[in-house]
Amino acid sequence: MSEPDAIDHKALDMLLEAVGGDAAFLAELIDTYFVDSRELLASMRQALVTKDAPGLQRAAHSLKSNSASFGAHTLTRLCRELEERGKDNRLEGADALVDQIEKEYNRVERSLQAARPPGYQ
Repeated sequence: MSEPDAIDHKALDMLLEAVGGDAAFLAELIDTYFVDSRELLASMRQALVTKDAPGLQRAAHSLKSNSASFGAHTLTRLCRELEERGKDNRLEGADALVDQIEKEYNRVERSLQAARPPGYQ
């Protein structure tokens, strides 16, 4: 049995509609999401090392918002939980949550790669 998709394809359809059906622009948005997400994940790891709860909160908030746009519901939920931990300065156990976020992000990235409009560099 295959795992469920990490993104809601209806959200992608709505995003494509929001950009006027411009598949090249949607591909660009997906590519930008990949770059930004990797930077945010690195920021989360750095915030854990330096025990920077506000930095962790900001990175989690940004990844949450960006991921929600692409219908990555599980990733959005995990980031919301991490954002709340940062807001409340509860860093104990946050590293395990970041591990989960990274694993889920990898699933989202694979799903978005597969859904990315072909032929656009």
